[in-house]
Amino acid sequence: MTSPNTVPVWPAALKDETPLPYSAWRVLNLVDGDRSIQQIARELNQNTEQVVEALAQAQAWTHRAVQREQEVTEAMISTVSQCLMSVVGPMGEFIVDDALDDAGPQATLSQVLAQIAPQLSEAHLHAFVRQLRAKGLA
Repeated sequence: MTSPNTVPVWPAALKDETPLPYSAWRVLNLVDGDRSIQQIARELNQNTEQVVEALAQAQAWTHRAVQREQEVTEAMISTVSQCLMSVVGPMGEFIVDDALDDAGPQATLSQVLAQIAPQLSEAHLHAFVRQLRAKGLA
């Protein structure tokens, strides 16, 4: 457990455009290098556990955002293929290959996923995203 007297800092890769839940941004808005977790909690009328959770959530979302903007690796492609094939069957491998071709030679994970998403029904898309989340890619 993080001490209530700890002075938190923003996640290193966090940018203004990083999508975060409002609860996390609300806490981060008060992270200034001077206020402790306890002071932030007091200002927000929250308990310190809520502030610590919001900070952890911001870190996790930032990590995923950075990961989505990295160039895809063979390991990522393999994981995406496995996740998609578990949802749509063997056709998933062809969908991933087409997405990689359409996204280009230095595609990011978000570009590949953006090519795949429109090809799936809503039910398949939700199942695919659940699989990606389970593997830490969404």
